[in-house]
Amino acid sequence: MSTKKTHYPEIPRKNLGPGWWLANRHYTVYMIRELTSFFVTAFSLIYIYQVYRLASNPGTYSQYLDTVRNPAMISFSIVALGFTLFHSVTWFYLIGKIQPIKIGRKKTSPLLALGINTVFLVIISFAVLQLFIVGK
Repeated sequence: MSTKKTHYPEIPRKNLGPGWWLANRHYTVYMIRELTSFFVTAFSLIYIYQVYRLASNPGTYSQYLDTVRNPAMISFSIVALGFTLFHSVTWFYLIGKIQPIKIGRKKTSPLLALGINTVFLVIISFAVLQLFIVGK
């Protein structure tokens, strides 16, 4: 048995600079969507901490509410909401491109997946709002 090594030719590659993702719109949207994940995570951690404070003691929860009413926290929440909506819309559109639904021989449009997922998002958000806010 011979152990002959197969030679694979070197593939020429361009050196990419730090702004490589700015050259293509799809890469730019991808990178912005990935950046929004930090805001989604931060807001989720704040919400989990809120549930923890609520479960621990009503007195500490009122202190937490004073912190959340700070204008800086309100501004962060508004910015996080904008980034979360951008993240959701681009993700829902991406789902329609990655897993299109076949009806007969035709594939559905990514815009259809975006629309359906957005409708479900609004319905679930409204149900949660009714359950926790209006239902008191």
